[in-house]
Amino acid sequence: MQSVDQSHERPGKAFNHKGFKKHHINSYTMKQAAVGVVLMLVLALITPSMAAGDEGRYSYITVQDVTIRLEKADAVVSMNYTVDDSVGFLVLLLGKSDLEQKVLNILNFNNVSVQYLGLDHAEIRVDGVANDYGDGTYWFPEHSFGVAVPSLTIITPQSARHYENTSEISGGFGYFA
Repeated sequence: MQSVDQSHERPGKAFNHKGFKKHHINSYTMKQAAVGVVLMLVLALITPSMAAGDEGRYSYITVQDVTIRLEKADAVVSMNYTVDDSVGFLVLLLGKSDLEQKVLNILNFNNVSVQYLGLDHAEIRVDGVANDYGDGTYWFPEHSFGVAVPSLTIITPQSARHYENTSEISGGFGYFA
């Protein structure tokens, strides 16, 4: 009488459940380590790195110009910028939330709503950026940006002001609308 192998193992091909479990755990641990390394690289690219002498640069964003168009007490702010090549793909892959936060930190306004956010341009609306004194008279207060802006243009209904390499609008100014 021939013995029946009830271990469901093929001759010469022993199946070791403990070895399978150990291999599976090691494979899972290695995948976690790989994901951890990738996340650390992403964080290294995304964290703010303010280099001295890099005016207009905030982390992986380099500001080219900002235009503030004042409409009564509100404003539409447009910013043109470049994103480091090595980060552009990651922004597309992981989403634009970090880019949005950095753009808002650079512009440094309150009461904002993002109208458009791309890899080279952003447009935001700022509600109540100016004080309304009635009769169409407004005061745009002093304002600081998160970086030195290479080219800043402020457009009111009557005029346009242009500034070069500035990180603030000192003193503020009045205008009519």
